[in-house]
Amino acid sequence: MATTPAADRRDVIARSAFLSDDVGEMIAWHDTEGPSIDIHLEPADSGQRVDVSVTPSEARALARQLTELADTAQRAGWTPELLAEARERYLPGMSDEQIIARLDALTDRLGGLVLGYRGRIDWRAGRILVAETGHELLGRAATAVDAAEQHLAGYQQAVEQLTTVKAELDHVRRFFEHESELDR
Repeated sequence: MATTPAADRRDVIARSAFLSDDVGEMIAWHDTEGPSIDIHLEPADSGQRVDVSVTPSEARALARQLTELADTAQRAGWTPELLAEARERYLPGMSDEQIIARLDALTDRLGGLVLGYRGRIDWRAGRILVAETGHELLGRAATAVDAAEQHLAGYQQAVEQLTTVKAELDHVRRFFEHESELDR
């Protein structure tokens, strides 16, 4: 177990809970050798305690390592069974890579709350996937209707122009009919 020197509370830069107040806290403070971050872990009712001190650069390296590990662990959750369930229930017609991309994006938005009971897709995450898919389908349908409307508007404009030309031709025909009747 590592121990850290007691921080001079006058030199505290920032303080934050470690996951939650029930788990521990992190304190950034000015040490004699520069800024330091103390991590105090003492999960409630566990009887365990850990104190670690790191520099800001070590904290960044740790954050990168945790992110890489979390990404790898999350990817392992996208099992063939889960992908099949997602395709069948929520994302029909999508490839595994498309489903994984959607699940990764949803995981980022929901803070990782995508998997539910027994490693299946959580019902809330499933509803979001269905809603997103429906929204995308409606968007594509609206785009198709807009394109058809523009295409038909071109025909409508041509019909209006032809109607105008027809009216002018009728006017000219009547004029010639009238003129030809005067000569009789």
